[in-house]
Amino acid sequence: MHDVEFRVLGPLELLVHGKSVPLRGAKNETILAVLLMANRQRESVDRLVEAVWGGAPPPTAVKQVRNAVSDLRRALHGSSVDITPIADCYQLDLSRSVLDAHSFQLRVAQARKWLVSGPPAAAVAEFRAALSLWNGPALSGLDSPVLQAVASALQEERLTVLEECIDLQLRQGNDRTLVRELSQLAADNPLRERIAAQLIFALHRSGARERAFAVYDRTRRALAAALGVDPGQALQDLHRQMLLEEAGIWPSSLVPSRPTPTLDNLPPDLATFTGRVRELADLVPPAERPGDPPARRGRVLVIDGMGGVGKTALAVHIGHRLAPRFPDGRFFLDLHGHAVEGGPLTTRNALIRLLRIAGGPVDDPPDTIEDLAALWRDRVAGRRVLLVLDNAANSRHVQPLVLTGPGCLTVVTSRRHLTMVPEARVHSLDVLSPADAQDLFHRLTDGRYAHDDQRPHVDTVLACSGHLPLAIVMAATRLRHRPAWPLSYLATRLADPRRRLAELRTESWGVTECFDASYHQLSADWQRLLLLLCQIPEPDADTVAGLAAVPVRDIEHTLECLVDEHVLEQPEPGRYRMHELLKIYCAERAGLLDAAVA
Repeated sequence: MHDVEFRVLGPLELLVHGKSVPLRGAKNETILAVLLMANRQRESVDRLVEAVWGGAPPPTAVKQVRNAVSDLRRALHGSSVDITPIADCYQLDLSRSVLDAHSFQLRVAQARKWLVSGPPAAAVAEFRAALSLWNGPALSGLDSPVLQAVASALQEERLTVLEECIDLQLRQGNDRTLVRELSQLAADNPLRERIAAQLIFALHRSGARERAFAVYDRTRRALAAALGVDPGQALQDLHRQMLLEEAGIWPSSLVPSRPTPTLDNLPPDLATFTGRVRELADLVPPAERPGDPPARRGRVLVIDGMGGVGKTALAVHIGHRLAPRFPDGRFFLDLHGHAVEGGPLTTRNALIRLLRIAGGPVDDPPDTIEDLAALWRDRVAGRRVLLVLDNAANSRHVQPLVLTGPGCLTVVTSRRHLTMVPEARVHSLDVLSPADAQDLFHRLTDGRYAHDDQRPHVDTVLACSGHLPLAIVMAATRLRHRPAWPLSYLATRLADPRRRLAELRTESWGVTECFDASYHQLSADWQRLLLLLCQIPEPDADTVAGLAAVPVRDIEHTLECLVDEHVLEQPEPGRYRMHELLKIYCAERAGLLDAAVA
C-alpha cells in the first residue's frame, strides 16, 4: 500500500499516511504541481522559476525555489517518496505513490475495455468511478501559465470521458435520471455541442419537449454570439429529427446522439513527445467563452525554426490537444516548402488538396488562385475547423490557405521566419532544454540508459546532438539498430566530428538530408557566405565583411536574412552563431573535414 497520495483533480493536495499535509503557500504548491506534471522526468530550476514568477522573477528566485523544494522534502520526510536534486534539476519519482490523475486514466482505460468486451453496466460503473476522483477544476487555485496547458488538457479529458459515459447511459434508456446532471453541464459549458445534444435528447425522450427545443435555441444563439457559427451537423440533425417527430412524419425515431464522424487526417501524436511546456502555454489558445471579444476568435499560429527542431511534432501535438474544440474537421497538409526534389506544393494544388480533404469533388476547379481560395473558404464557412499547414516555403505560399474566420484555427510551420501572415502569432522554436533532451532520449531508448553510470555517455550523446530533436531521434535509432553497441561506443563515435553526421542517420534520412533541404533553398552567394561563417566561432558583421571583402551594410542585411532562414542564430544584436551540427555540415561541404569514417 502506498503511503503518499497526490491529488491534482481539484485543488492540489498532498496526503502522507492518509493525512493532509499543508504546503505553505502558492509558491510551494506551484513547484510541486510542476514536478508532478513532469511525470517522473526532471524539471530544471529555471523552469520552476518561470512557473512561479513568469517572465519577471526577483533576484532571489533561484534561492526561493531551492528553499521551497526543501520545504516540500520536509513535508515528505518519513515517507517512501522524495524529491531528488540532479545537477540543476529536480525529479519527483511517483512510482511509490498514488496520483489521482493516473488513477483516473487507468479506470477510464478499463471502462473502454468493458465497452468492447463486457457488459455496458460495468463500463458505466468504471467511468463513474473514474469521474468520482474529481473534486473541482484541475489544479484549481494555481494560475501559473506553465501549468495552464496541462490543467486545460486534464479538464478536456474529463469532459470527453463524461460525454462517453452519458452516451452509454442514454443508450441504456436512463433519460430522466440524467436531465439534472446534463442541465448543469450545459450551463457550465454553453458552447459544448455534444453535451447540448445529450441534454436535448434526454429532455425530448422524457417528455419535456418544449425544454428540448429551448435548449437547442439557446445553444444556437450562444454559438452565434461567441463564435459567429451555426450549430454543427450532429446538433442540426437532432433538431431536424425532433421537428419531424413533432409533425408526426418520423415518429419514435429519435436515437441517442453519437458524434458525427469528423473529417480528420491529422498524423498520430508522437507517443514520445516531450517537453515544450513553455511553448504550449504560449501557443495553445484558451477555450472560447460566451462574450469573448471578436479578437479572440480567428487564430493563426506560426511555428518557425531550423530543420529538425521539432516544428511538425509540436504542431501535430497542438492539433490533438485542441481537437475537441474543432468538431467539424482537423486537416493536415504538407506543403513541401523545402523539398530538395520536386519543389514546394504550388498554392493552386494545395487549395485543390484542401478542398478534397474537406469533402466533396473538385471536378472543375476555378482557374485563378483567388477563386479557388474563395471556394475553399466557402466550403468550410460556418464550420469549426483546425488546419495544420506544415513546411511552408514563405508567407505568400500560405496566405490564400489560412483560415481566420470565427471558430477556426490555422497552425503553420516553416523553416523560414514568416512575417506577412495576417493575424499570426509567431513562435520561433529553439532546440530542447538539457532536461527535455534527456527526457526524450530516455523515452526513445525505453530508459535503458537512465542510470548514474551511463550519465556521462548520455551527456556526450546529447552534447554531440546539440539538443536537436531530430539528432536525438537518430542517435536513439542508431542504438536500436546496433543492439551490440554499448552507449559509450556510440558516444565515442559521435565525439569525432568527422563521423558525427554519418552516425546521425537511418537508411534513408538523417541530419545531413535535413540540412540539405535548407541549404539548397539559399542563393549561391548566401551558400558561399554560410561556408565562410562556419569557420568563425561567433562572427560579427565587421569581421565577416572584412573576410568577404563586402561592405558592412550589405553583410548585415545578408546575415539578418540568414537568421530569418534559421541557418544562423543571433544570441545578441550584431553577433551571430551557427548550430554545432550545421557548422559541421557546412565544414564538410567546404572540404574542411576529412571524409566521415565508415
